[in-house]
Amino acid sequence: MAMAVAHPARSTSVKAKVRAYYELTKPGITLMVVLSAAAGYILALPEGPRGLGVRIDHFLFTLMGILLVSGGSGALNHYTEWVTDRLMSRTRHRPIASGVLAPRQGLVWGIVLCFLGLGVLLFVDFVVLLLATVTIVTYLVVYTPMKRLSPAALFVGAVPGALPVAGGWIAASGIGWGAGLVFLLLYFWQLPHFLALSWLYRKDYAQAGFPMAAVLDTEGRWVGWQLVISSALLWVVSVLLGIFLRGSELFVVGMAALSLWLVLTSVGFLWHPTFVAARRVLRSAYVYLFGFVALALLARI
Repeated sequence: MAMAVAHPARSTSVKAKVRAYYELTKPGITLMVVLSAAAGYILALPEGPRGLGVRIDHFLFTLMGILLVSGGSGALNHYTEWVTDRLMSRTRHRPIASGVLAPRQGLVWGIVLCFLGLGVLLFVDFVVLLLATVTIVTYLVVYTPMKRLSPAALFVGAVPGALPVAGGWIAASGIGWGAGLVFLLLYFWQLPHFLALSWLYRKDYAQAGFPMAAVLDTEGRWVGWQLVISSALLWVVSVLLGIFLRGSELFVVGMAALSLWLVLTSVGFLWHPTFVAARRVLRSAYVYLFGFVALALLARI
């Protein structure tokens, strides 16, 4: 959490301020959240592209609400962690940690975006609104402080990251097995993604006092086995989703191949836990996510 005594924002140009507010929303993460929610929505449409054309307003409202909630949560995370952000080279240049914005500005911006997003989702679906609220609470109240206490925070933090894709599915067709499968898909995707990322920046996390698995496991065996198990579970869920959807051969084979690549790069890290191996895992995780979105679109064309 941010300390009681906060630093003032330093004098900067209007352009720099605007960019800082944009960076508070964690645009990279928000993009992945919105794309996954879009994929979940599209996969849930039984009518294919015709159904999306009829419901385009509803689709866009769903994505707008999720985008605002994700951006607001990112800003509030910047606010709660600006002190520890200053301790890591990867994060010390963030808007609040660097002094471009004051903590209070980040707090207000995050609250405004979250409430705007929840307001939009109020007109989409009550269950989706509830999931968005749970996402905010889990991410900020449970996961963020837990990161400083236990490596088990990884498994808690994957929950809010996986809820948006389930929200997209539910917005399109309601609660069902499909929503659970896409949730598990993004849940298991996040584990190898973050494990690889934390290995790449383990020195930063150690310096800031975060007890990540990559910090505690200096040899990389524990991290490696978690990578292999989580990516293998992702492969299982990927195949099950293809079977459940009775999707095209392209979707089934594509999802299986993308998740298998992630399994193989994870095994490679287990054999040789190096910086290069972790970067391969991270790269294959990103390819999997964007491949999932592309295959979802193709499955409904």
